[in-house]
Amino acid sequence: MTELGSRLKEAREQKDLSLDDLQQITKIQKRYLVGIEEGNYSVMPGKFYVRAFIKQYAEAVGLNPEELFEEFKSEIPGTYNDEIPEQISRVQSRRQISATSSKVIDKVPMIILVLFLLGGAMTIYWFVSNKDVAKEPDTQVESQETEYDQSKEPPPVQAEQQKGPKEEEQVAGETDNAPAKEEEPALAQELIEIEKGTSTAVYELKNTDSFKIKVTATDAGESWVTLQNRQNEKFIFEGIAQGATKEVDLTNQTEVILTVGRSSDLKVEINGEPFTYPFDTGQIVRQIITLKFTPGTGE
Repeated sequence: MTELGSRLKEAREQKDLSLDDLQQITKIQKRYLVGIEEGNYSVMPGKFYVRAFIKQYAEAVGLNPEELFEEFKSEIPGTYNDEIPEQISRVQSRRQISATSSKVIDKVPMIILVLFLLGGAMTIYWFVSNKDVAKEPDTQVESQETEYDQSKEPPPVQAEQQKGPKEEEQVAGETDNAPAKEEEPALAQELIEIEKGTSTAVYELKNTDSFKIKVTATDAGESWVTLQNRQNEKFIFEGIAQGATKEVDLTNQTEVILTVGRSSDLKVEINGEPFTYPFDTGQIVRQIITLKFTPGTGE
C-alpha cells in the first residue's frame, strides 16, 4: 500500500465509510477503489482515469485533491499529449501563407495602375457627358406640353363613371386571388468551430433557443465524462458505460466545458443532432470541448 493509498483509506475510515458506501457515492467500481488504496494503478482503464478517480475519491472523503496531487506527484502517473504534429503543421501553414502573401504583394503595383487608369477614364467621360447635357435646349419639352390637347381625353371623373359592374367584379376577383406572401423560413441551428488546439476545441451554437446535450456510451464501452460551466457547477461528473445515456438541459447557460475521457466509446448529441468530435478518436482519446451558446431564432 502506498502513502497516498494509506492517506485516502484513513480518511475514508474516519468518515465511517466502507468501500461499498464509497462506490455508491462516487459511482466508481469497487475494484478501482481497492486499486487506488493499494497503489495498483494497472487495474485502471487508463492514466487519465487514475487522476480522475483519485480526485473523486478525495472529494468524497473530504480531502483536497490538488494538494494530494502535489504531495504525491511522484506516485501518480501523469498524462501527456504529443504536440509535434501540430507544431509541424503550423510551420507548414506559415510557409504557405508567406508564399501566398508575397504573390499578392508583387501584383499590387499593377492593380494600382489599372485602378488609376480606370478612374481617369471615368472622370473624362463624366465631364464630356455633362457638357453635352448643358447644350440641349429646354424649349422642346415646353412646346410638347403646350401642344397637348386636353379635349381629346375624357375627364378622370367620367372615366371612373364609365366602368361597368363586370369590370368591378373582375378587379375584386383578382385582388382575392392574389397569392399570400410566403413567410421566410426560420434559420437552422449552427454549430461553428471558432478555435482548435492540440486536444481542445471551441464551438459556438447559434440560431436556436434550446441547448441540450445528450451523451450515450457504446454497448461495450465506458467513458469518464465531466460537463461543467466556468463557475465549476457540475452537470455531469461520472462514468458512462454499457449503453447508458445522460441528457442535460443547458438552455440557461452561455458557456460549458465538456471533457470526454475515452471519446471512442461515447456518442454526443446537441439538440438531437449528432456531434462530430474535432479530433480523430483513434489518435486523441481525451478531448476537451468548450461550447458557447448564443440564443437566437431557430424554431
